[in-house]
Amino acid sequence: MSEDALKLATKLLQSDDDYLNTVISLCRIGNKKYGQCWNTEFHIFSVISSDTDHLPLSHVRARCSTEFLAKSDKELAEMIESYRSDVVSACNFIVSSENENQAN
Repeated sequence: MSEDALKLATKLLQSDDDYLNTVISLCRIGNKKYGQCWNTEFHIFSVISSDTDHLPLSHVRARCSTEFLAKSDKELAEMIESYRSDVVSACNFIVSSENENQAN
């Protein structure tokens, strides 16, 4: 689980590619680790997951209309920018924590 969190957090720090799936995966890891990820380093991923639960994930995008995808992508881009600093902080915390754990 820790290695997965490290990989996903690093991925989000490097790129917004597959953003929703990555955020949801980090939310799930936080929920597994803590029972629920509220008030933890994974909290922001739960917030974003909740706020975007109506947007299409990568595996359903092929079934969506062009208009819906355009609207969804615009909303997601706004969400990414809105939460960017919180996501970067959380990812940096996860990366540093996991690196510390691996060193010990």
